[in-house]
Amino acid sequence: MAARPCHLGRRSEGVRDLNDLYIFSKVVERGGFTGAARELGLARSSICRRVRQLEEALGVRLVHRSPRHFAVTDLGLELHSHALRMIAEASAAYERVACARARPSGLIRVSCPGVVAQLLIAPLIPGFTEQNPEVRIAVVATDRKVDMEESFDLSIRIQPIPGENSGLIRRSLGTVHQALVASPAFLERHGRPDSPAGAAKLATLGHGSHQGPHVWKFLDRDRRELQVRHEPRFIADDLALLRHGALEGIGIAQLPLAICLEDLRAGALEIVLAEFPSPPFEMQVIFPSRRGMLPAVRSFIDFLAAHCASETAKAA
Repeated sequence: MAARPCHLGRRSEGVRDLNDLYIFSKVVERGGFTGAARELGLARSSICRRVRQLEEALGVRLVHRSPRHFAVTDLGLELHSHALRMIAEASAAYERVACARARPSGLIRVSCPGVVAQLLIAPLIPGFTEQNPEVRIAVVATDRKVDMEESFDLSIRIQPIPGENSGLIRRSLGTVHQALVASPAFLERHGRPDSPAGAAKLATLGHGSHQGPHVWKFLDRDRRELQVRHEPRFIADDLALLRHGALEGIGIAQLPLAICLEDLRAGALEIVLAEFPSPPFEMQVIFPSRRGMLPAVRSFIDFLAAHCASETAKAA
């Protein structure tokens, strides 16, 4: 059928409820109001009223009615054809969402600190993708505290204990322990300090901005927090650089045990002031809400929780 020129003008703007098109398509398919009412489980009078409202909104006659005769107009048949395509597209959309929710698939967008990405996340990616071949993962390695509205599905953060109450949903991935470390050669040259204040007088390494202040935090013998300010010789916002500086004997650094555990075991680094431990941190995965979470995101969070906890426990 050739396409008709549009003569409906502004009256078609009155069509607001697309359910009317669905009901009308059922009337056409079932050859009348009674059959449509039976299939849809609605009263015949309700079906008649909805079709009449659709005709009034469009300003055209869609069906010819009489007690013994029912027929669809040419324009009604054309509208029915469009309605069927609309229904098919809507059904496909629902099926796509249902399929996505049925099994892990699609893209997961993750932010996390660079050292976490290198030491914990990167080794876990092959195992997760092997189990979930239809999932893609995009990781942004940054020490910046990202806003979840920046199109991230989840963010991995290292938080003080207790952490802030931001209103976001969070799940623990394990406890992160820190310690002062230095190379044995550095300690042989400069001596092993017997107090946090004594350690601060030696050459130190600082994490963060060059503007400071640079403060070490410890727990004393009574488990009370002790803060000691120091003036670092070398400053970096990358913990991997600080680890390298400590290995090269530049100074004393306060580092997560997870990134220098092998160095400690090999004797390349040594814990300084073991009797003054640093307050622990918690590694958390943060996400906006559990409601409507796609299976891919939920599976990745579960995978991280199962594997990261065991990895961080090794450094406890």
